[in-house]
Formats: sequence, C-alpha cells, structure tokens
Amino acid sequence: MFVVWAVNTGGEALRWLGLTGIAWLLAIPMLVSLEAGLIAMMVFEPLRGFIRRAQYLFLPYTNSDPIHVVTPLITLLAFVMLVQRSGLRILVATPIAKLVSILGLIYFIQVFNPIQGGLTVGFSGALFILVPVVWFYFGGSVRPDFMKTAMCLMVALGLITSLYGLYHLAFGFPSFEQYWLDHTDAYESIALGKIKRALATFSSAEEWGRYIQIGGIIAFGFGAGAATQLKRVGWFLCGAGLSVMLLFTGQRTAIFGLIFGVISLVVLGARTFSGGLARLGVIVGPLLLIGLLANAPTNDDVMSKTDDEKFGTVLSHSTRGALNPTKEDSLQERLTTWTYLATDVIPSNPLGMGLGATSLAVTRTDKSAALPPIDSYFISSVITCGLPAAILFLVILGRATLASWRTVRCTQRGSESAQVWRVVAALMPVLILNSLFGNTFTLYSVAPMAWLTVGWISAHERSEFERESLIEAR
Repeated sequence: MFVVWAVNTGGEALRWLGLTGIAWLLAIPMLVSLEAGLIAMMVFEPLRGFIRRAQYLFLPYTNSDPIHVVTPLITLLAFVMLVQRSGLRILVATPIAKLVSILGLIYFIQVFNPIQGGLTVGFSGALFILVPVVWFYFGGSVRPDFMKTAMCLMVALGLITSLYGLYHLAFGFPSFEQYWLDHTDAYESIALGKIKRALATFSSAEEWGRYIQIGGIIAFGFGAGAATQLKRVGWFLCGAGLSVMLLFTGQRTAIFGLIFGVISLVVLGARTFSGGLARLGVIVGPLLLIGLLANAPTNDDVMSKTDDEKFGTVLSHSTRGALNPTKEDSLQERLTTWTYLATDVIPSNPLGMGLGATSLAVTRTDKSAALPPIDSYFISSVITCGLPAAILFLVILGRATLASWRTVRCTQRGSESAQVWRVVAALMPVLILNSLFGNTFTLYSVAPMAWLTVGWISAHERSEFERESLIEAR
C-alpha cells in the first residue's frame, strides 16, 4: 500500500519505489516454486513496455530506465536458488548444457572488454544478452508439462496484448506514450511512412511481432494435434487471429518466420520422409506461384498513405515486404551495413568488441563510437564476442533442432507429448532464422522463452543419455 501511495504522489525517487513493488510481486511466486516464478516473469515481460511508458503519467522522462533491471535481478535470484538446490552440475548436465555454459562464459568475459567503452556498457549488454541465457538452465529443471503451460500462456497473452496494438492503430498513442515518443532518442524505426508503428504493450514493434509469431506457430501446432474437433477449431481461430495481428505489426521477418514455422509443422506431421517432401511441395508450390503472380504494393503506395490511414499503411508495408522481399529498401540497407561491418569493423576486432558494443548504451555514452543498426543477432554476436562465439551459438541451436526432430520421430503419435514436441521442433528453425535476420535473442519477452525451449530440449536429451547409459551398464 505504501508503494502505491508513494508512486501516485509523484517524484523522481518514487520511480524506484514503484519498481521495488514490481520486483516483490515477481519474487514472491518464486517462494512457491520455480515454475510459479517463471510464469510471473512471463506475464510481466510482455507488459514491460507499457508499464515503462505508463510511468510518464506522473514522472518525468529519463534515459536510464531502471525497469530493465527488475527481471534480470529476479532471474539471477531464481538461478541462485536453482544452484543451491541442484548444484553446479546443471552447467554440464548434457552436451548442449556444456556448450551453453561455454557460451555464457564467453559472454561474461566480454562484459569486461575495454574496447566497448566501459563497464556500464558491458553491464548493459549483459542485461539483454547474458541474463536470458540463464533461462536455459530453468528449461532443464522445470516439470515436463511446464512447456505446454508456457506455450498456452504465450498464445493467450499474445491475443490480449495485441488488442492494445489495434487501439494504437485505430486511435493513436495516449498522451503518456506520446510523451515517451517525443523524448526518446533510440527508436527511429518506429516511423513508417507518415504514421508510427503500433507497439501494443511491448517495448518495440519487433518484439510484438516476434512474440505473436511464436504464439501463432504454437496455436496452429496445438490445433493440428488437438484430440477433439472443438479444440482444433479453437486453436486454429487463435492462430488465425494472431496471424492477422502479425500483419499489423509491419514486421516482415516475423511474417516469414510464421510461414516457415507453419510449413515446418506440416512437414513434421508426415509419417515418412517422402511424405514430408510431398507435403513440402504441396505448400511451397502455391506460395511461390502467389509470389510470382501477385502485384506487390510499391514504396510510393506506402508513402502516399495519409496519417489517418494507419491500417492501410501497415498492411501495404507488410504485403510489399512479403511478396517482394528482395526489392525492399530495408533489405538493401541491411546488406550494405553487413558488408561494411564484415570488411571494416569485424577484421579490426576479431575477438570481439565487448558484450555491449552494439547496445544503446554506446550511443548514449559516445555517439561517435556507435555502430549502424545491425538487425541480426548472429552478426551482432560476431562483433561483440567474435566469430567463434557466434558459430558456437548457431551450433547450439542446430544441435537442439536436430534433437527435437529426432524426438518427434520417436514420440508416440497422438499423445500430448507428441503435440508439444511437434511445436518445439517447428519453433527451432524459426529461431535460427530470426537470429540471422533480427534480434530475437535480445528481446525482453522472447529471448527468455527461446532459451527456455532450448533448455527443455536439452533436459530430454539428458534423459535419453541416462537411459542409454543404464542399458549399456546392464
């Protein structure tokens, strides 16, 4: 009650009191169980952007957003509790865990790299890159049925939070969010023609798009494996709803990710390899035909929309990128930036520039040292931690992908576990795609779920390894 009263009275110091209240709300479920604590953080993360902007109803703007330290602190608290319960063996419990621990060690060392400009920059990078890796170990420690609960929660939250995104498009930003937009210096890409992208309750349109992209794949996957017709229709309606919402995010990479994920779901549902190839041909053929014959909107179509045509502007932007991705100006800009980084920046610092070298902290401490927008977690990893670390990251995702595919083939068809594994196996190649084209593994609400999924796969790999060792011992 004191925190609620203090925040409403206003004042700069009261910002921390409000955040302390949020931290306690997230920490208390951790006393019940690890799963309860994870659910609390999963509910908070999609709302972080909205809560961050809502503070400007009664507080002045600040470049240093202390709200970003709340979840990392609770995550580290949960990790300490996990280590006390299970010991340090969780770091090397499986082959994937060993690789992740090595990657985490590299990330930790790069926090102190002097090239990036100081410890403040390094710690900023740790908040968005290193801390989410801890969720990998949570994935190896939760109950087997927790993954389905987490997935269902993502679908529900994706639908609920997206309604606020539709509000942004229909009525614009409320005054407190407009205040944030007028003062922030770190979100130039929010502009889309003559309008501003909708954010829903998230911190960015990219985060919103990636979140409901994953939610859409989950919904379609659960629909395909539903036991009853009613559940199947319900899940497919959820998937369709999230797909429509995704078009309004204006995130073309997320749209391709959803398509890629749905294709993976269909192929993984085949009983044989040849059947999978046949399904792939049936799906990809019409998609290619549509891409060749459909007339994509031009850039002039997008730019000519008035500021009252928000829905039309976003739909034109999304359609143009989906039907004609190779002619997108943004793609050409990315290729130009990546070429510059590969030829000028990376060779001069082959072992990395520091974990926060590509973060906003660099821009705010020394604008002359800031790099252009990268929009690729893989390339960002090469810059911050060196090429070996970036390759190790892809090896981890690749190994987890193969492990999930093998499990799908071995799991009894029609069972609840088969349904979950099919979704997990479809998500893994999408995460690889999103790490090459996008910043999925630094997004507040998405990166923890991605690492949790890899950890859950790793836990199953451990079970298989222990079972095989027991058989050999006998």
